Amino acid sequence: MKDIHATVLVNVKNKSEEELFRNAEYTRRKNVKKAIREGLYIEETDSEKEYKNCYNLYSNILNKGGSVPFSYLTWKKWADEEKWKFFVIKLNRKSVGYFSIIPITKKFYGVESNEKGIRARVFAYDKNYSDYRVNDFIYWNTILQGLKEGVDFVDLGGYQIKPRGHLREVNKFKERWGGEIFYFYPNFPMHVAVVRKLIRNFGFMWWLNEKMKRFKITSDRIFLKQKID
Repeated sequence: MKDIHATVLVNVKNKSEEELFRNAEYTRRKNVKKAIREGLYIEETDSEKEYKNCYNLYSNILNKGGSVPFSYLTWKKWADEEKWKFFVIKLNRKSVGYFSIIPITKKFYGVESNEKGIRARVFAYDKNYSDYRVNDFIYWNTILQGLKEGVDFVDLGGYQIKPRGHLREVNKFKERWGGEIFYFYPNFPMHVAVVRKLIRNFGFMWWLNEKMKRFKITSDRIFLKQKID
């Protein structure tokens, strides 16, 4: 059963780095410049240590947002199967942020087109280094990676339709990089599509879903603590 989905696509075809930078909102440009002045830099890596550190940061983000993360083994298997390109952001040799990308074409969205792109899979950073504008640096380098690989577009990894809570700010942040909101209609199992529609369209169902997710997280933490004790 089809259900609406959305993401933000940044067109990088025939664009220069300067043009892409101008297309980003002023505050984003200002923050990227600050990150560069502070000495942030990027490295591609396949280090297991970096993957584990990224997972810890990423799972914390999901937990705080009310979502339940996969186990590390499941998450890493996902990365291996999709053959992520995995990048670490460093400050004075300390790892402070991460992002990963996969190659796609427009067929990923059910569109009969061979236009090539990259799609962000994971964004994560250490909130203790927020003042260094790590998150802005991550997004900008994701866009730059698309430019370096000569693709047509960069997918910033999803966009929430009818967002609530902190997801409103996530959407706003993604809107500020010069991209466009792109809607598509993937297939889901019928029960999944129905639940998605209910959560999206009815406030009570969204509230109930959030409560259930938080209960699951709390229960898992209690269970783990009991095992440790």
